[in-house]
Amino acid sequence: MRTTLFRRKREPEAPGSVFNCFQSALALLRPGSIDSANESERSKERLRRAALTTIGSGTSKAISLLTSLVSVPLTYRYLGAERYGIWMVLISIISAMSFADLGIGNGLMNAISEAHGKDDRKMAREHVSSGLALMLSIALMLTAIGALAYPFLPWPRLFNVKSQAAALEGARAFLVLYASFVINIPLGVVTRIQSGMQKAYVAQVVNGLGAVVSLLLILFVIRIHGSLAYLVLATVGTGIASTLVNGWILFRECPWLLPSMHAVRGTSAKKLLNLGLLFFVLQCSFTLAFTSDNIVIAQILGAAAVAAYSVPQKLFSSVTAIVSMAVGPLWPAYGEAISRGDVRWVRRVFMGSLWLVLTISIPLCTLLAIAGPWILKIAVGKTFHAPVALLIALAIWGVVNSVSVVVSVLLNGASILKQQTWLAVVVGVSNLLISIFLTKRFGVIGVCLGSILAQLLITFPTYVLLLRRMFDRLSNLTPTPVFVENISAKLETT
Repeated sequence: MRTTLFRRKREPEAPGSVFNCFQSALALLRPGSIDSANESERSKERLRRAALTTIGSGTSKAISLLTSLVSVPLTYRYLGAERYGIWMVLISIISAMSFADLGIGNGLMNAISEAHGKDDRKMAREHVSSGLALMLSIALMLTAIGALAYPFLPWPRLFNVKSQAAALEGARAFLVLYASFVINIPLGVVTRIQSGMQKAYVAQVVNGLGAVVSLLLILFVIRIHGSLAYLVLATVGTGIASTLVNGWILFRECPWLLPSMHAVRGTSAKKLLNLGLLFFVLQCSFTLAFTSDNIVIAQILGAAAVAAYSVPQKLFSSVTAIVSMAVGPLWPAYGEAISRGDVRWVRRVFMGSLWLVLTISIPLCTLLAIAGPWILKIAVGKTFHAPVALLIALAIWGVVNSVSVVVSVLLNGASILKQQTWLAVVVGVSNLLISIFLTKRFGVIGVCLGSILAQLLITFPTYVLLLRRMFDRLSNLTPTPVFVENISAKLETT
C-alpha cells in the first residue's frame, strides 16, 4: 500500500494543565541515561539535544551581538574610517572563501550522524580520521597558495588606499586573518563531530564565552595602542582557542573518536569527498541565488536602488535566521533517526516543525509588514521610504523561505543531495531570469517576486515529490542490520 507524506495516526492526548506542560518541557532538557533500544527514549533524547542546541545557539548569538554592539564603535573610533574600512575588506575576502573546505565538513557531519545511529564507533573513528586527513590536505594547499601569492598582491590597490603605511598594516593584518582561516579548516572537524553527535550545544556555550574573552582582548589592544594585526588576532584568536577547548571536551568524553593515521580509509575519504562536493555545489547555488538580487537591481535600476530593497530585506531575513536556528539542530537528528529506522519519529517531527514554523513565520512576517515603515524610519531615518507592496512581497518571501528551510534540513539529514543540487542550479538560473524580467517591468519588487515564483513553481513541487518518495521508500523497509547498512544508498536513488 502506498503511503502518503501527510498521513499521521493521531494518538489520544492526556489532559494536562499549562503547568504540567511546562514541567514536561523542563524534564525534556534534563540529561540522563537512555536505553538506545527504546524508541521512545531515543525520541526524547533527540528532541532534548535539539532543544539544548537551539537554546545554546540563541544564547551564543545574543552574546556575540552584545559584544559587537560594544566592540564596533570602540574599534571604529580607535582605527578611524580608513583602517576600519581595511578591516571590513579583509573580513569580506575571508567570507568569500568560506566554502574552502569543499563541503567536506557537512559531509562529515552526515557521516558521523549515520555512524552514531548505527552505534558503530569504528566507523565513526574512520570518518573522523579520514575527514581530518582531507581537511589537512586542503589547509596545506591553501598555505602554499597563500605563501606564493602574498608577496605579489597589490595591497594599496586591493584596499584602495594611498598611504603605503596603511596598506602595509592591512597586509600584516590579512596575514593573521588568513593564517587563522587556514588553521580553522582542520579544527572545524571538532565542531562537525559535535553537530553530528547532536552535541553542538557544548560548542555554543564555549563560543559564547569566547566572544566575551575576545571583547576583553580587544579592549586590551586598544588600551596598549596595538596595531590592526593585533586587533585581528584578538578577534580570531579566541575562536581558535574555543575550538581547542571544544576538542578537549569532546575527545575526553569520547576517546574512541580520536583521529589516527591507522584509521584513515580510502572508502571513507571517498564518501566524505562525494558528499562534500554535493554540499559545496548546493551551497554555491543557494549563495548565488540569494546574492544575485542586489546585482540585478544595481544593473537594471542603479546602485542607489539597492538600498531600497536590501535594507527592508534584512528585516525579513531575520525571520529565516530564527527558523534556521530553531530547526537546524534537527539535521543530524534526522540522519541518526533514519539510520536506526525510526521513520515514525522522522515523519512526526518533520510535520510538527513544519506547522510550528508556519505558526511562527506567518504572524511574524505579517507584523513586520505592518510595522515595517515605522521600524525602518527609526532604524535608518525618517527619509527612508519602503513601498507597502515591497513589504508585503517580502513578508510572503519570508514565509516561503522559512518553509523551504524546514524541508531542506530534512533532505540534508537524509543525505538526499544529488536531487537538491540539480534543483538548486535550476532554481538559481530560473530565479535570475524571472527576476530580471520582473524588475524591468515592476521595479525593485521584481527581484522579490522572482524569488517567490521560483520557489512556488519549481522548488515546492519538487520538494513534495522528493518527500513522498523518501517516506514511501523508508516505510517499505524494515529496520534490520541490512536496512541500516544500505539506508543511505537507498535514499540516494529516490
